[in-house]
Amino acid sequence: MAARDGAISLRAPARRGTRDGGRTSTLAMPIMTLSNAHRGASANAIAFSRDGRGLASGGSDKTTALWRTSDRASGNTNYATLVGCKNAVTGCVYTMDDECVVTSDADGIVRVWDAETGTQAKSYASTRGKCANDVSAARGDVIASVGDDGNACVWDLRVKKKAVRKMAIGVPQTCVELSADGERAYTAGVDEVVRAWDARMDGKAILTLPGHEDTVTGLALSPCGSYVLSNAMDNTLRMWDTRAFVEGEREVKRFVGHSHNYEKALLRCAFNSDGSYVSAGSADSCVYVWDTASGKLKYKLPGHKGVVTDTKFSPTENAILASADASGLIFMGELDH
Repeated sequence: MAARDGAISLRAPARRGTRDGGRTSTLAMPIMTLSNAHRGASANAIAFSRDGRGLASGGSDKTTALWRTSDRASGNTNYATLVGCKNAVTGCVYTMDDECVVTSDADGIVRVWDAETGTQAKSYASTRGKCANDVSAARGDVIASVGDDGNACVWDLRVKKKAVRKMAIGVPQTCVELSADGERAYTAGVDEVVRAWDARMDGKAILTLPGHEDTVTGLALSPCGSYVLSNAMDNTLRMWDTRAFVEGEREVKRFVGHSHNYEKALLRCAFNSDGSYVSAGSADSCVYVWDTASGKLKYKLPGHKGVVTDTKFSPTENAILASADASGLIFMGELDH
């Protein structure tokens, strides 16, 4: 894609084959419904496994459901339900090796679960009883969490209880993203500022990105790691250039059309696997997908029965997009077929 200085470079699109009359994915059907896992409670967060074969969904019913996305026989197998959280699950992510699922919850606990058996392996008290709002994972057994206590914590899964790093922001933080190598953490929250941190060191933020006019509710990193996407209650989705040396403004794209409402839900956002699309949930029960290069709306996808809380692209198949809503409904389907 082009930019003001022609310098933006996202990863080249992966080549895709077609099947079943031009279909572009391995899904059993072009559109699949993953339902009944959260018993009508809100599905607050979803995450694909790194190999694209699994999906986790965390809900307000205090559970996290694990799904097999490549099961041709049933199409939507819910093979495990993670039980043990005392309050709503607010975030979920697979570790880089896909062996564990990490969740955050409204009781301020970060939990690590075996992704195959669904048993809890360990837990961390991340926010001293205040809500933990989001969690992210990187290589090397590194995870990060943020919460209403105004701190971002970096954890090493090889260390039992203590955070190895703590970044003090001072106001509630709603979302966090780690770079794949675990060296940089991005946070944002009610103070409307996106911050970048050196996750290997204590200290001040190395980059601050002001500009939003309301709470930032979701963050996502581009596949190349040079751009961060931020979704906010000011009804904008913005893309920022986070490279070391940038001439001019760091905000390089702004995407509009989706909406937040009085419910103040934490609506997340995502890049697809080659950076050509970005997506976000919306209060109008639709999923919005924009072309990254042009900034134009590409798809407005109806069908949900409540606020769309999260959207995620498959990391291995660009055509596959999953979305979750406040009624507990989860869709997984092909954008192109």
